[in-house]
Amino acid sequence: AMEKLTCNDASVSVAKETSTALGMGFRCGFLGLLHMDVFHQRLEQEYGTQVISTIPTVPYTFEYSDGTKLQVQNPAALPSNPKYRVTASWEPTVIATIILPSEYVGAVINLCSDRRGQQLEYTFIDAQRVFLKYQLPLREIVVDFYDQLK
Repeated sequence: AMEKLTCNDASVSVAKETSTALGMGFRCGFLGLLHMDVFHQRLEQEYGTQVISTIPTVPYTFEYSDGTKLQVQNPAALPSNPKYRVTASWEPTVIATIILPSEYVGAVINLCSDRRGQQLEYTFIDAQRVFLKYQLPLREIVVDFYDQLK
């Protein structure tokens, strides 16, 4: 079922994944939550499959004291007793450009701050519109940021 659907939708990325809690499965990448919902519905309706989905995850990169780097998508993939200590870590971020009515500036700034956003730019386009630019951790926006922003 997965193979047939992904042949029709090249924007979906699929990789086999094993979870200690859920067993064998697939890690899928979608263009957003709506895209994911449509894909799930098609799996259930067209192929009669039962779909279990988890919250989206993002890759983190860890650098060890010997200079090697390890990228992990799942915390279970981190070595439990590494030979070298972790000296640095990185998480993916996005640069978000938000144009909004000026009366919502306070609420949107609070939303971005609550999501660990760093304000890069704040400009009044005119009396009614504001241009905001934020750097935000991908993990903080991947699930429901857009819904909260609306």
